[in-house]
Amino acid sequence: MKTGTDTVEVSRFIRSVTRNQGRLRDRLFTPEELVCNPGDRDLAVMFSAKESVAKALGTGFGPSLSWHDIQIFVSGNKLKAQLSGSALALAGNSEIHLSAAWGDYTSFTFALLTERE
Repeated sequence: MKTGTDTVEVSRFIRSVTRNQGRLRDRLFTPEELVCNPGDRDLAVMFSAKESVAKALGTGFGPSLSWHDIQIFVSGNKLKAQLSGSALALAGNSEIHLSAAWGDYTSFTFALLTERE
């Protein structure tokens, strides 16, 4: 069992992803993640969840793990992670469980990796 947590200040995150014509947003999120036009707060939660999953995988983002290797989807108050590429290889036989709490100011996420039975 492995865990990862992250917290994001929503207003700071929104400022970061909306400047420079949204280039950072496009670098962090896949077109599939953005297709449902998530709101700014949802993007902050999705970013925090990606960070939590990366920490639970035991690595950060960089040459060995791409932001696009972890996709996060928000449905109501539930999060789902879909892994590909390096993230899928790092996860091996693990199953990912995500939990989040968010409001107007902060987002907190928790990722738990457990071995599939």
